[in-house]
Amino acid sequence: MRILRFATVLMLVSMVLVACAPGQTLTAEEIMQRMQAARDKLQTAHTVAEVTLNSPERSGSFSIESWAKKTDQTDAAGKAIVQLRAKVLQASGDDRAANIVGTEFVNDGATFWLYNPQENKVVTGKLSELHNGGVGAQDPTAQMMRMQEMLQQLLDGSDVTIESESEQVAGRDTRKIRLTPKAETQEQLQLGSVVDTNLWIDKETDLPVKALIDAKDLGRVEATAATLELNQPIADERFAFTPPANAEVINAAEIAKQARPQTTTLDDARQQVSFPVLEPATLPDGAQLDEVQLLNLRSETIVQNYSGSVTFSLVQGKGGLPGAGEAPAGAQAQTVTVRGQQGTLVTGGTGAEQGTLLRWEENGVTFVVAGTLSPDQALNIAESLK
Repeated sequence: MRILRFATVLMLVSMVLVACAPGQTLTAEEIMQRMQAARDKLQTAHTVAEVTLNSPERSGSFSIESWAKKTDQTDAAGKAIVQLRAKVLQASGDDRAANIVGTEFVNDGATFWLYNPQENKVVTGKLSELHNGGVGAQDPTAQMMRMQEMLQQLLDGSDVTIESESEQVAGRDTRKIRLTPKAETQEQLQLGSVVDTNLWIDKETDLPVKALIDAKDLGRVEATAATLELNQPIADERFAFTPPANAEVINAAEIAKQARPQTTTLDDARQQVSFPVLEPATLPDGAQLDEVQLLNLRSETIVQNYSGSVTFSLVQGKGGLPGAGEAPAGAQAQTVTVRGQQGTLVTGGTGAEQGTLLRWEENGVTFVVAGTLSPDQALNIAESLK
């Protein structure tokens, strides 16, 4: 689902970004003015994007077809509501790539559907619930929309410069521009110092036909529009979806309810998961266990939260750790040995994000130690687990 999310966001970028005149060094204000003018004029878009993703979690190449149509309705913020359909046509890479071929995201302006034919499952809910958080932070469609909002913040709060006046992309003459986040944007997104964003703007349409987002150790995604059709009629039926008769239909609000962590005790948590739950035998001076949380949604996850002289969490689980293991902005990663296993130690960061994150796998269980710890403290906690 993450691949679909990335590709849809990149398609949305192509709907809102506009190039400036040749030879100019752009300011955020100037590009926003032109961007707004383009958004006012653009009514429909049809794209086929070739996407390449490389990240610690997965890598692969994907072909994604998308349709978008602006409606005459607005949301609570006064922005035009856009109908959307995106489908994964092809996928290659790791052994999970084939599982997302045929996956579709459809939004008719009020309701969304996320359909995976390989699993024969449909997740559905109201768009308004995605905006206000009613379906939960871990829901893939909610994450997609949050990424769109973050990307818009990046566009709004960046200085824009022209890197090249002429580069060929898929047979089109383009200008390459670079987004450099301002200090306040870096602080707001906690991403700016590690994310390098480049866009190639088609001189004929003044819209991006290629995007490259490089988050260094966190991953890199590149998308090129093989097809770009603008302001052509798209029937309303394109944005309608009827789940297959034999498909499992899941309400996103129910997923959110299940995804909310349950506060419990360590002894009770041990009875509800299929793996041995470990705890530190050694803690930094003054640190103590404050809370234990259980999360059972597509994974079994136990979170132990500690506070005192330092604040940190110990996360352990099977089936993936939703939301865990994300590195802070400006951080540096290195490979280390943890309990005889290869792990990743992430240190540094900017502002309030300074700290340490240690991640490794052991006996089929993924572990994360993260917080306002020194690298030695994180490693000592990990080695003391019993």
